[in-house]
Amino acid sequence: MKKLNQFKLFTISAMLFTGLSIVSCSNDDNDNTPPNPEYAKYTVGASIDEEGYYTLADDLMSGNISILGNGSEGWANLSVTVDGFLYILNNTEGLTEKYELTPSGPVFVASIDNSVLTAGAFFRYIQVVNDEEILLLNNAGDSGVPYAIIDLDTFGASSFGYITMPVIDGLENVWSNAVVQGNNIYFGSLYSDPDWTQAIESLVTVRLDYPSMTNPEILQSNASAGSTAGYRTNGSFVTENGDIYQYNITSELWNGGVADKPSVFVRIKNGDYDDYVFDISAKYNEPISIWNAWYAGNGIAYANIVRNSAVPTWGDLLQNTGTIAEINLKNKTVTELNLPKASFRDIFTLDCVEDNKFYIPVSVTGGEAHIYEINIGGGATGFTKGAKLDGSNVYVNALFRNF
Repeated sequence: MKKLNQFKLFTISAMLFTGLSIVSCSNDDNDNTPPNPEYAKYTVGASIDEEGYYTLADDLMSGNISILGNGSEGWANLSVTVDGFLYILNNTEGLTEKYELTPSGPVFVASIDNSVLTAGAFFRYIQVVNDEEILLLNNAGDSGVPYAIIDLDTFGASSFGYITMPVIDGLENVWSNAVVQGNNIYFGSLYSDPDWTQAIESLVTVRLDYPSMTNPEILQSNASAGSTAGYRTNGSFVTENGDIYQYNITSELWNGGVADKPSVFVRIKNGDYDDYVFDISAKYNEPISIWNAWYAGNGIAYANIVRNSAVPTWGDLLQNTGTIAEINLKNKTVTELNLPKASFRDIFTLDCVEDNKFYIPVSVTGGEAHIYEINIGGGATGFTKGAKLDGSNVYVNALFRNF
């Protein structure tokens, strides 16, 4: 990766915009943020001609959000911001990097060598636990599930290593991602044989004590099967009252052993699955899969729904085959939005919510890309087209609010 304070100009040509990524956007005022944060209210990350860039923006709804002449070089698809600092999971160089957001752009502060934390592994996920720490995770390898808890005050690892996941009926944890709730961490999981040909016939979460990462306990639901870990983003999210909701990936492209299972949302309450099941597949007259979902607050989530017949091959997920549906977890309703069909599979970091609006980039393969402002609970047409994204072969993989 090149230095992030360098900039690169691009020639405007036909644009291919095919995805975006979650990070959490918060309405909360933060007493620790720098003065006049409007210069860098949002971060937009992108892959351009297979190189990583990102830019700062203060408006998502008017004009262009351009990386042409304004973009810092570096992959920001796996990143979070806390108190005016940007933390990037730089897997190109095996580092976790810290930058200060300033009026002149991001300024490098320090980095952590991830190989010192978990030799032989890298981290696939980064998330904010609270104002004091961030969490790095990856899927299980030969040594277990690698993790690191980064103390933001010292910018050092307060805990790191490998977690040994339990085996269930001879099947192993092959994919996982987690959320922290109170003194526990919940790993949404896929249990399978090592070559992914036989998946467990249930939904599985592994609960451990946090931050000690000890005392694993298996939670299982018979509501369906498939991965509860998500793919690019997390398959679980914590709501305002502490409940955890999960969706499952059932596509044959993911694991053929669960292709006939329904796509559902389930709930973990008081430390275990309860009897809540929202069968999303039952709302459609053909097989569907959920590839991403993002929580917008007050019991509303937005899900990337893909009709299985539209994606016979893996590459078809990068075509205009995805739709966005509003999922009302309280009323158990599904409202598919009349947004342009696009690819939403590779959204890594997206969680942009403010003033009862949810912001999402919509990339039309072979066409234009815009940020859309969705009125939460506003129905199929309750949205407004916002800023246009320009450039050559732009693939947006991150959109999040910094302040």
